[in-house]
Amino acid sequence: MKNNALAVANYFIKLAAVDKRPLHLLGLIKRVYIAHGFSLALNDVPLLDSRFDKVEAWKYGPVIPSVYHSFKQYKAAPITDPTIVMEWNDDTKEMEFVTPKLEDEKAKQAVDIVWQRYQLFSDSDMVSLTHKKGTPWDVCYVSGKNMAIPDEVTTAYYKLLIENILNDGKKQ
Repeated sequence: MKNNALAVANYFIKLAAVDKRPLHLLGLIKRVYIAHGFSLALNDVPLLDSRFDKVEAWKYGPVIPSVYHSFKQYKAAPITDPTIVMEWNDDTKEMEFVTPKLEDEKAKQAVDIVWQRYQLFSDSDMVSLTHKKGTPWDVCYVSGKNMAIPDEVTTAYYKLLIENILNDGKKQ
């Protein structure tokens, strides 16, 4: 199965449950986007399925609409359950309800890195992080419009971020 934003979101929900950390909509969306950036930079592989997932620059930062709409019912409450989607089963010729799961090991590693690095960040910290000058959101945001954030912009930013993280680690 191809990686997609809902599988990534469900994996973050699982990690939060294991670590007994509350995870809210705003923080979930930002972490899914950042994991996508890390995967692009480290593995040259998107975590999103371009057929269904896109990244847009909204007022409060980068948003993946499929994740937003799948979890918006939680509002400000912690997200406790994975999302379920309807999918066509070619074998049975019927619609089924399935829980998107992240199965690719490299994809899981990218998500694990982001979870370890940012699990203690509050939602407002995550917004601040993705709103910094020079971030993909900053480059693409137009007030009042939900502009696309191209993967090329995200890749370049996260490659530089990872390079800076590694260089800072060498200095210590």
